[in-house]
Amino acid sequence: MIDSPSLARQGAVHSVVEALRLRLWARMRPRLSRLVYANGGLGDELMLTAIARAARAAGRPLHILTSQSGVWQGNSDPLSVQEGIERWFYARTRGWVTTEIVHLSYQSGNGQHIAAQMAAKAGVALPLGWRPVLPLPSGTQRPRRRLVLQNSCRGARYRADTKEWPQDRWQELTRRLGRDFELVQVGVSADPVLPGVRDSRGRTTLFEVASLIANATAFVGLESGLMHVAAAMHTPAVIIYGGRTRPHETGYGFNRHLTRAPACAGCALNTGCPHQMICMQIPVDEVEGAVHEVAARGDPA
Repeated sequence: MIDSPSLARQGAVHSVVEALRLRLWARMRPRLSRLVYANGGLGDELMLTAIARAARAAGRPLHILTSQSGVWQGNSDPLSVQEGIERWFYARTRGWVTTEIVHLSYQSGNGQHIAAQMAAKAGVALPLGWRPVLPLPSGTQRPRRRLVLQNSCRGARYRADTKEWPQDRWQELTRRLGRDFELVQVGVSADPVLPGVRDSRGRTTLFEVASLIANATAFVGLESGLMHVAAAMHTPAVIIYGGRTRPHETGYGFNRHLTRAPACAGCALNTGCPHQMICMQIPVDEVEGAVHEVAARGDPA
């Protein structure tokens, strides 16, 4: 058995080594005057890709700080993409770097799209019809009879129970849609399985799920990161919103939003709804009809 003093000495040595490594990194790091970061989930990071494109178009490209570097693979809009948010802040607070680090924060419920709020903090404006930026898979084809479904947000960085449409309704919806479409379920392995649906939960990388969505007739899901992936892929989407967040704050005008507007709508609560989730009592018939409408309409371009 190793005694406590020995463990303490090992911990102290480890801390010193880590501090020296950080100091060395700070001396050798890129000399940047300003970094911007979103520090949210996948959706926030994808909206940041649109901001980076707008900044590049305006002649003021950005240095990006990210915890989701995979989102930026093959993206030439930023001047650079830096990783290690904690490392940068640690060095900044000790005066080892002088880089300005700007959090593109936003506030829910103020009537403005959160991406527009983020862009304003970055010093740029988003153009009309903006979309997130991800490389569109080559050879993209849209089979007329394939839907990609996401029935839960359990894999989100900031999970919100108030986004969840009842699973018994999802099951009834897929039973009906399965008569007319091939159905593929994506998400994380913790999401409830949908019977009779091709199961790709927890089996795809970001770019693999993007390829699935790009090669689908439509995406059907919740307000989530994959909603933004669908927008980047130019894939028509039906998004079940309910009332936690308003579509004009996080959505895309070219999508079909299913929402409700009780007095409490726009609450931004992640859990603990005091009104029995009345905003999510959206009937299966309504979702089914929206899916057929969007599938018939095709690519929103």
